[in-house]
Amino acid sequence: MDDKEGSRRKAPPLSGVLPATGKGRSLLVSAATFLAVLALLILEYLPRGSRFEEGKPSMETVISSRDFEVLDEETTERVREQEREKRKDLFVSQEQRVEAVNRLESLFASVEALRLEASSPESKLASLRVAAVPEIEDKTLRMLLASSPEDTRLLYSHATQLINQAMSQPVAYDNLEEVREDIGRWAGDLPLTQDFREAAADLGQAFVAANTNYSAQAVLRDMEEAAQAVQPVYARYAAGQKIVEKGEIITPLILASLEEAGALSPVGDYQQVVGVAAFALLLYLLSIFFFARYRADWAREPRVIAAVCVVLLAFAFLARLFSVFADENPLWGYLVPLSMVGFTLAALLDNLSALFMVMLGGAAAGVFLKGNFPLTIAALAGGATSALLLGSLRRREGMIRAGALLSLCLAAFFMATAALFKDVRSVLLAGALGLGNGALCTLLTLGIIPVMERLSGLITPMHLLELASPDHPLMRLLITRAPGTYSHSIVVGNLAEAASQAVGADSLLSRVGSFYHDIGKMKRPSFFVENQPSGYDGHYGLKPNLSALVITAHVKEGVELAREYRLPREVVDIIRQHHGTSLIRYFYAQALKERSPSEKVAENRFRYPGQKPQSKEAAIVMLADAVEAVAKTVEKPTPIKLEQLTRNMIKERVDDGQLSECDLTMGDLEKITMAFTRVLCGMYHERVEYPALVEEEGA
Repeated sequence: MDDKEGSRRKAPPLSGVLPATGKGRSLLVSAATFLAVLALLILEYLPRGSRFEEGKPSMETVISSRDFEVLDEETTERVREQEREKRKDLFVSQEQRVEAVNRLESLFASVEALRLEASSPESKLASLRVAAVPEIEDKTLRMLLASSPEDTRLLYSHATQLINQAMSQPVAYDNLEEVREDIGRWAGDLPLTQDFREAAADLGQAFVAANTNYSAQAVLRDMEEAAQAVQPVYARYAAGQKIVEKGEIITPLILASLEEAGALSPVGDYQQVVGVAAFALLLYLLSIFFFARYRADWAREPRVIAAVCVVLLAFAFLARLFSVFADENPLWGYLVPLSMVGFTLAALLDNLSALFMVMLGGAAAGVFLKGNFPLTIAALAGGATSALLLGSLRRREGMIRAGALLSLCLAAFFMATAALFKDVRSVLLAGALGLGNGALCTLLTLGIIPVMERLSGLITPMHLLELASPDHPLMRLLITRAPGTYSHSIVVGNLAEAASQAVGADSLLSRVGSFYHDIGKMKRPSFFVENQPSGYDGHYGLKPNLSALVITAHVKEGVELAREYRLPREVVDIIRQHHGTSLIRYFYAQALKERSPSEKVAENRFRYPGQKPQSKEAAIVMLADAVEAVAKTVEKPTPIKLEQLTRNMIKERVDDGQLSECDLTMGDLEKITMAFTRVLCGMYHERVEYPALVEEEGA
C-alpha cells in the first residue's frame, strides 16, 4: 500500500532541474547571487550615450578632473555685438529714425482729425493726400479713413515697428530698395489681415529713409571689422571645480565645457566592464574556496548559503543606491551599510565568516564608489569593527549596546578619513553620518535576523532564549497539560546545561532542548509516572507491549508538535534523539515476567525507534534525562550514591551503543559525570528537620 501511494506521489517542482546534492544547490544559489551583484557593479560602467542636452536640466553634478579652458561663444558674440553697435553709432543717425516715426505719427494725427469732419470721403482723401508722402497708395489712405480708432492704432503700432526694425541698421542710397523689400517681407508675418498687412508694408516703405551719409556696405564692413578685432572670451575651469550642478539648465557654454571635459563621450567602456567582471569573479571564487575549506558544513546547506546571499544582495542594492548619491556629494558614500553585513553574519554564523564577507563586501564597495579611497577605507574599517565587535548575542539589548558602540567607532573612522577633504565642515558631517550609519545598520540587523533565522534554519542565542521562556505557547501547554513533565524537563535542563559547559558544548541549546524533549507526553500525560496522581496507574490492565508502544509514541508525537510550532531543527533533533534506540527496561522486564514458557519476547519491540544522538547536545540531554529519572528513586541520597548512580547510567548507555554516533570522548563523559553529580548533590542534599514548637501552658 505504501509503495503504491509512493508511486502516485508527485515529484517536487523543478526536481529534475535543481542539483541533487546540497552542495550543488548551494553553488547554484551563490552563482545566481553573483550574477545579480555583478549586474549592479557593472551598471555604472556600461557604455551609453550622453546624459546632457541643451535646454534641459542636468541629470547629475559634474566635477572637472583637470584644468582646461573652453571658448565662450555666447559671451564672445555679445561683446562683438557691443562693438558693432559702437561702430554703427559713429555713422548711423538715430535722429533720422525718430524723424521718420514722427512723420508717420503726424499722418495718423491727420487721419484722426479728418475722421471728425463732416465732409465727403473724397474730400477727406484729397486733404489726407496733401498731408501724406507721395509714395503712399490711395488704397492705404482710404483704409486709414474707413478704419475704426482701434484698428488705426493697431496699424500705427505695426508700421512703427517695421520702421524701427528697418532703420536700426544702416540705410543708405545703395541699399534703400533692399530695405523696402525687407519691410514687405517682414509685414507678411504680422498677425493682421491681408489688407492691413499690405497697408503696414506700404506705410513702412513710404516713411523709411536713409540714416547715414556713407555707403551702407562700407558701414557694415567697418562694423564687422570692429567685431572681429575683439579677442575671444574663454571660460576656464580648474581641477575639482564644478562644471554643472544637478538640475541646472544646460546652456551652450556648459555643453561645450562638458564636451571639453570628456563628459559627452560615451560613459564607460567595455574594457572597464571586463575588468569589473573579472574582479567580481575573483571575489566569488575566493568566497567559494573559503566556505569549501573552512565552513564545509554550511557549504552543504543551501538554506544557509541563501541567507548569506540575501544579506549580500541587500548590501549591494543599498551600496549602489548611496553610490549614486555620492556622485553628487561624496559624503553620501559614508552611508554604505557594510557594517550590516558584519553584524548580521556575526550574529547568524560566526566572527570569522562575518569578517571574511566584510572584506569581500569592502572590495565591492570600492567598485561601487568608483575607487574613492577615503570612503572605501571608512566602509572597510566600520565593517571589520562590526564583525569583531559582536560576540555571542543572547539579548536584543546587547545588539543595541553593540550598535551604540559601533556608531561611535564609525564616527571616529569617518572623521579621520574625511580629514583628507578640504574643509572642517566635511569632517563634522562625516562624524554625524557615522552615527547615522551605525544606527541604520543596527536597525537593519535587528529587522533582518528573524528573517534570516527562518530562511537559513540556523538559530541565534536570542531565539533560543525566547524559546526558553515559559510564555512560549508550547511551554504554556506543557505546564497546563503535563506539569510533572514540565518540572522534570526543568531539572533535566539544569543538568544538561552544567554538563555542556563542562565539555564545551552549546549549553543554551542543551537547556532549551531539555525543556522541549518530552513535549510529546502532552498527548497522553496520564501514562507517564510524573503526571500520575497518587495511586493511579495509566497502564493498569494493558499488556507490556502495548504500554511500550504508548511510551515510545511520545518521541514521534513530540517531533510533530515541534514542527507544528516551528521549533528550530536543532531542537527537533534533540527531541527525536533523546532516547535513541534505548530499551524500555521496565515493560521489557514485565513482558519477560508475564510470558509463557514457550513464548519468546522480541527485545526490539521494547526499544525506541528513534535516531541515536548525533551531537554532543543531544547525547547530553539523553544522559541527563536518564540520570534525573533514576535519581528520584534513591533513598537517602549521598554524594557517593549519586555519583555511582550517574556512572552506572552513563555506562549503561555506552554499553548499549547509544553514544556511538556522537563525538563525546571518554574524557567528556568523566566531566559530564562530575557535572551531573554536582547538580544532583545540590538538589538532593540533606535537610535540617525543623522541630515542632510546643506552647507553654499559661502563655
